[in-house]
Amino acid sequence: MAPFVVRSAPGISPSLYKALYRVHTADRHGLNGPHAQQHALARLAAMDPSRVRLPDTDDGRRLRTALQANRNHHAKP
Repeated sequence: MAPFVVRSAPGISPSLYKALYRVHTADRHGLNGPHAQQHALARLAAMDPSRVRLPDTDDGRRLRTALQANRNHHAKP
């Protein structure tokens, strides 16, 4: 995630950047307790990894795989 939250990377959608930044901030700073992190992860999981714009790089492909795993994890009952 680091290459995408340090600064807005070329080829990444603004909505995905914001969602990643919220997860990063909630995790790093512990803002608003554990609920903020859960909410940020849920918002990220709501995004469809096959539809978000990511660069066609190794980092972009790894991020897409991680987003899919996060979405699958949150989809479990």
